[in-house]
Amino acid sequence: MNLAGGDVRAALDACRADHGDAFVFGFGPIRYHWFLGIDGARFVLLDEADAFANAGAYGFLQPIGGPTALIATDDPEHLRRRRSVQPAFHPRQVDGWADAAANRFERFVAERVADGGGPLLPALRPVVLEIVLDVLLGPSARRRHPRLADDVATMMAFANQPLLAQTIKLPVPPAPWAGFVAARRRADAAIRADIRERRAGADLGAGGVLELLLSLDGDAEARLTEDELRDQSLSLVSAGFDTTTAAIAWLSLLLTREDLRDPVADELAGLAPAAAVRAPLAGALLSESLRLYPPAPAILRRVRRGVAWRGHPLAVGAGVGLSLWHLHRDPGLWREPARVAPQRWLDRTGPWGAPRDPLAYLPFGHGGRYCIGAGLARTLTLAFAWTALRTARWTTPVPEVRPVGMTLVPAGGLPLAWRRGRRRVR
Repeated sequence: MNLAGGDVRAALDACRADHGDAFVFGFGPIRYHWFLGIDGARFVLLDEADAFANAGAYGFLQPIGGPTALIATDDPEHLRRRRSVQPAFHPRQVDGWADAAANRFERFVAERVADGGGPLLPALRPVVLEIVLDVLLGPSARRRHPRLADDVATMMAFANQPLLAQTIKLPVPPAPWAGFVAARRRADAAIRADIRERRAGADLGAGGVLELLLSLDGDAEARLTEDELRDQSLSLVSAGFDTTTAAIAWLSLLLTREDLRDPVADELAGLAPAAAVRAPLAGALLSESLRLYPPAPAILRRVRRGVAWRGHPLAVGAGVGLSLWHLHRDPGLWREPARVAPQRWLDRTGPWGAPRDPLAYLPFGHGGRYCIGAGLARTLTLAFAWTALRTARWTTPVPEVRPVGMTLVPAGGLPLAWRRGRRRVR
């Protein structure tokens, strides 16, 4: 996570050496009270949860998702909106998502094998964005609005800048903020046009999650306003494709290791995409990848009620950050935390078993703030693994892949060398 242009994980490590698991780091708009261990996570997410707010904590995403997005609001409005949106992410949707993703990923993998190599991330991002747009807004949205994918990508590129850089909002081209505003205006118009036309009875074809949300119009309590539908649509699309692309990249890095790749390939062989999403070993390796490389590497909050941590006051309005990178690699919680060990998730009672405490592992958040798109992210990531392992193998020439960015991604976009290769059955 890059708050000011450098490697914040290294800075947090240095602060921890001097001050322990809780300290203040940063300045101005990027000044946060950081908690690196499970005690701080319990304090913020459980013991004093009502003292901390989401509203204002993710200000860098609000220009995209809007003021009513789930990540930007608190109860009771957050709970009301979440209850409306949650059914659209029911597990019964998984089969369709997996099949659609596998079809698109098949073309992508064939292109990578034909090209021979290059950075994975920049090539993969537009593909995942297309899939997420189709799942959430329906395939007709991209056909009707050809610039929509590019506009969402432009907005997320601005949000992935260091936080300090995001405070520079020059309204004239070629400044990034000027491009962001123009992209947001076009994306808003596209999504609102689809909402209005569908509500007017127009047949725009399958509408994905958006269509399911519009089907709630007859329920006065569940019905979402146009502004709410716009905000949920854009926030889910933007955050969903960004973090899912990162998750696929990190899992792909682990799958360069033959000892991890071949057992997973054996397990997935002969399965349909939807069944592959539920395969135990593949799922365990993904869980381990999310532990080591959480795409959203911090949980952020704003203090809304004066509270003290071990005698140190946290003022109202102060920023608070929980570092998942450090939590997930805490040697007091995880045996050999730097080691890739899928068995942590296959035998929770064994010596390698992952901690039972739910606050030790938070790649998708916790409790009522658990990421509503977690199932979609896991489905698309495992659908990619299923597709790629059927026909290809890949390696990376980089000796050590360093994580960078607001969304945790591999430095250099994860350079990979691809070749055609069939699964070896053991």
